[in-house]
Amino acid sequence: MKIRQKIHTVLALALFLLLTCALLAEQNQAGTSPEVAVIVNPSNQLEDISTVDLRKIFSGEKQHWSTGLPIFPMVRAPEAHERSVLLNLILRMSESEYKQHWVKKVYSGEVQREPLALLSNGMQLEGVRAERGGIALINLSDVRQGVKILKVDGRQPGASGYALR
Repeated sequence: MKIRQKIHTVLALALFLLLTCALLAEQNQAGTSPEVAVIVNPSNQLEDISTVDLRKIFSGEKQHWSTGLPIFPMVRAPEAHERSVLLNLILRMSESEYKQHWVKKVYSGEVQREPLALLSNGMQLEGVRAERGGIALINLSDVRQGVKILKVDGRQPGASGYALR
């Protein structure tokens, strides 16, 4: 009887340790932010972009590529990780500051419209594929064929020191 009780105790402890390890692994995955890639239409000649130029593009200061083609920025809807990366790391604005910024830009006539806000990375992919001047920030794991990934400040996503996480 005592042996059976010890076996049950050992099994319960092993199960507890297994569940604890699984929970910790899940928390570690949730805690790491996925890298965000900058994508453009494949016809775009650009290979590398600076965070300064990203700031200019997504703030409406820069509206044309060097070829003269209009830039068509696309952003994720509020609450998306890519939107947080845009606001926190590139623009350094809160959501309300971002909205105010674009209201002022549109109503002053500096720009015709604010960047197109899309609900999913799939929609951003399709938009960039379809629009020659398109640019978007997208979770690296969601990138598919038909778009070009730009280096940011000389670094590819996944490289040490890559800025967009």
